[in-house]
Amino acid sequence: MMNKLFAVVLSLMLVLSTFLTASAEENGLTLYYPSYMQASEGETLMLAEKPERIVCLSNAALQILVRCDIHPIAVTSLSSSITYPDWVQELPQITVSMNSLDIESIIAMEPDLVIVGSYQKETYGQQLADAGIAVYYTSEGPSIAYNETKEEAITLARSFGGDALAEEITAEFAAVEARAASYCENHTSQRMMIFFHTPGTYQQTSQGYLGSMLSLLPFENLSDTIIDPASRTATIDVETAVVLNPEVIFAISPTAPSAEMLQAIYEEAFAQNAELWNQIDAITNGNIIYLSSEYVTSKGIHIINSLNALIDLLEARYPANNQ
Repeated sequence: MMNKLFAVVLSLMLVLSTFLTASAEENGLTLYYPSYMQASEGETLMLAEKPERIVCLSNAALQILVRCDIHPIAVTSLSSSITYPDWVQELPQITVSMNSLDIESIIAMEPDLVIVGSYQKETYGQQLADAGIAVYYTSEGPSIAYNETKEEAITLARSFGGDALAEEITAEFAAVEARAASYCENHTSQRMMIFFHTPGTYQQTSQGYLGSMLSLLPFENLSDTIIDPASRTATIDVETAVVLNPEVIFAISPTAPSAEMLQAIYEEAFAQNAELWNQIDAITNGNIIYLSSEYVTSKGIHIINSLNALIDLLEARYPANNQ
């Protein structure tokens, strides 16, 4: 009799446990991390309940939230290169920088989830966690390569929109990659360098943000021949650039929002040391491609638009081999 009673109680406990687990999964949310972040963040962040008061301090994550029609209560400063719906532009914006974040204001909003760049983890992220707020980290910055941006975008889509959205975004990446491959088939490879910030200060390898996009296209990044590509961004002097002698120079800077503004800065710098700079083929032939700050730092799925716009620019500048 006791054995039967024990069996009944055990069965009821198992049923209850299964019900509670299913209920938690139904009411909660599992946020996944891309593979390259799992060593530091783990595979997932599991929330017992779906968040309703999200503070999103990442443009990469914000684009996915918009696709899912999830409305955060506050957002980071919006990127000027991304078009957001009116309702997003009306949200409170919080300025985020390497050394500054208004923690008190964020905590006062009583969020149940804050999404922020991993570079803030040891400082402001820890303060948010200490205040009992769930924190999900994204990767941001000029050192986040195309493949990492792609994986994170698909992972965010899976987290907030499920498999259907993840598959949709995967297809969008596949389409732009097919276009890049087609461009490669019809254009000859060129030796190039990426000048970052101002002339003769920094260079970017094929594993930087813009560099990784250009690695999908027919360009040989000369910086990879003198420094470890994994370093992504490194200093450079004029003399080294002269020795490498690129056919094409791509110029970007976080301090110049537009290509026109950047061109004015560079031309002034070139004029101050014209004898040396003019030894570089790209400069003497006017083969410098100035890009807006859109190409400086990662912005999630917007990289698809950026890569398409870059191919548009290149197609207009360099005719196909058979033309």
